Amino acid sequence: MSYIGRFAPSPSGPLHFGSLVAALGSYFQAKSQQGKWLVRIEDIDPPREVEGSAELILQALKAYELNWDDEVTYQSDRHNLYQQQIDKWLANGQAYYCQCTRKQIKQSGGYYLGTCRNNPPNNVDECAIRLRMDHPVNQFTDLRHGDMLIPNALAQEDFIIKRRDGLYATT
Repeated sequence: MSYIGRFAPSPSGPLHFGSLVAALGSYFQAKSQQGKWLVRIEDIDPPREVEGSAELILQALKAYELNWDDEVTYQSDRHNLYQQQIDKWLANGQAYYCQCTRKQIKQSGGYYLGTCRNNPPNNVDECAIRLRMDHPVNQFTDLRHGDMLIPNALAQEDFIIKRRDGLYATT
């Protein structure tokens, strides 16, 4: 498979300098590998979105001649796919409902300790959904910085894939 690079801006305002640098880096990396460069608009957090920002970002990329190689993807168009996958994970036990608040997690040391993992809440109406991390990644190799270690507690933390407010937490 050939290299695929992507740029995934959030439409919370026009393209700013930091995002332009990120776009340039991913664009040139993809092109140096004779790969594709894709754009995915991260429109999954409506309270933070600014109307018209997605189009302004795309216009700015065009103005800098950063041309993407496929249709622009909008995360909001994928909600049904996300929910289908979450339902599968819930059914086979790879995901679970969690009622823990940020305040509770902060009080327990700042890392989620798996409180709801084996003790699911009775009322799931106002719960987040977490994905089990049974095989955590404790390190990775960065091309520039070499081997990077991730703190053990963070690497083992089951992370949220759907927030308690119903919004998806995707990557």
